[in-house]
Amino acid sequence: MEEFEKDQKNSIIIYVLMVISILLTTLIIPNYFSTYTRILNLIIWGIIFLRARTLANQHNRFKGQKDKIKTIFIIIFIYLIGYYLSGLFFGYKKSVYSHTIFGILSNFLFYIFVIMFQEYTRSRLVNNTRNFSLYVFITSLLIILSFNYNNFLDNFSTGEVAFKFIASEVYPTIIKGILCTFLVRVGSYKLSLMFLLPSEILTYITPVVPDIDWFVTVAFESVLVLLTYYYIYYEHLINIERYTRKEIKNGNPQTTIPAIIFVLVFTFFIAGLFPVKPVALLSNSMKPYIQRGDVVLVKKVKQENLKNICVGDIIEYKIEDKTVIHRVINIIEGSGEERTFITKGDANNAPDSKPVEENQVIGIAKNYIPFIGYPSVIFSEKILKVGE
Repeated sequence: MEEFEKDQKNSIIIYVLMVISILLTTLIIPNYFSTYTRILNLIIWGIIFLRARTLANQHNRFKGQKDKIKTIFIIIFIYLIGYYLSGLFFGYKKSVYSHTIFGILSNFLFYIFVIMFQEYTRSRLVNNTRNFSLYVFITSLLIILSFNYNNFLDNFSTGEVAFKFIASEVYPTIIKGILCTFLVRVGSYKLSLMFLLPSEILTYITPVVPDIDWFVTVAFESVLVLLTYYYIYYEHLINIERYTRKEIKNGNPQTTIPAIIFVLVFTFFIAGLFPVKPVALLSNSMKPYIQRGDVVLVKKVKQENLKNICVGDIIEYKIEDKTVIHRVINIIEGSGEERTFITKGDANNAPDSKPVEENQVIGIAKNYIPFIGYPSVIFSEKILKVGE
């Protein structure tokens, strides 16, 4: 009983220190003293780590832990190879992190060490209770601590910026946080560190990273989290329950791989990574041929194929920060081989005010699917406030 009360007291102290860390890094010194914030954050997490070591662990032995670690290692290894090789198709960009000796050591000290302290603390707190509400509370605190709060409010300046921030930053952080809590519950901090550290370490030591659109990155990360969960959950059940061969075969997560591949391919199609991409029409400027809410299938064109565009073709082109789908009504031949396109919406009374240069053309509309783009239209207008 005395040991239990001691653990309760230490747990409360840890929760208080975590809340203090949140307050320090979000409200007191988030902008002007970032170096001091990182140092203070490291010190606080060092204290939390030492406190967490005194907590009793109700699960000193985790069945099949080594097998689970191997499984996560294989999944992460395949993921990282695929991620970095994807740069051969998408291109590479320079990493934003410093790659001097001091910079690498600094990143390891302030980020890798903090992650290690956090996951050890997560493991101790989670495995010191069986209360689901506390699991949620612990996970929520660690998720909140994962965000960078420098200029945080700028991420909500417009609906479009807010959506991108939530989809590319908030959503991945939440699903990874939930997964890590699950991993420490079935296999201690060793599992969550095996999941988190390889990609984090590579991020800080590799000078270049794949130049992948955020939408595709989120898709990759979502698949990574799902695969890790399914495989570890499957192994966990095998180790704690007795199953027949038929039950093991039916529950094998490999059966979900075709569905995951389909979702990935569909996601890449939506993201426009294939030669033909879908575009939801937001206006009625092309009535009666194409109407608002229809999805236009646009075939992307390369620069050398622009000469194939003829009067009467419907093209997608970029103007300022938006894209337009209108019909070509005239072509002006330039002094060289370059051409300028005069476009007009079928429902409009006059041609578009500005001619379209070749470098503005994205693709040619080949077909359309009626009505199925309405969810995208409503989302763009109501959430992203496009067109206001």
